[in-house]
Amino acid sequence: MDPLLSTIEYALGGLQLRLDTSAHNSANVNTPNFRTQQVSFEQDLACALRRGDATPDRSPTVVDGPAPIGDGTSSVSLETELTELAKNQVTRQTLISGFNYKMDIMRAAFGGR
Repeated sequence: MDPLLSTIEYALGGLQLRLDTSAHNSANVNTPNFRTQQVSFEQDLACALRRGDATPDRSPTVVDGPAPIGDGTSSVSLETELTELAKNQVTRQTLISGFNYKMDIMRAAFGGR
């Protein structure tokens, strides 16, 4: 597969996992002692790209976020979750634009529209 398309596929998978995790966090905003989760994949992707690989050796991972304060409340911040969702959407749109650009180039190379 084309390296750019492989990279986009990996990144979109990571963004989808982040979206799912954010939804899970938000759904538990009122769950006592709930510990948020976060998704990490950008650093692995950056390292792979520096090595010349299109994708990292491991899949995006879900890691525990900060522990609850200890007063029985959740560690979820809806403001943080909403901010992450907005950043996620901008990144996703950028990746899709890159994918569409690549597809346009391939169509032109094969004489299509």
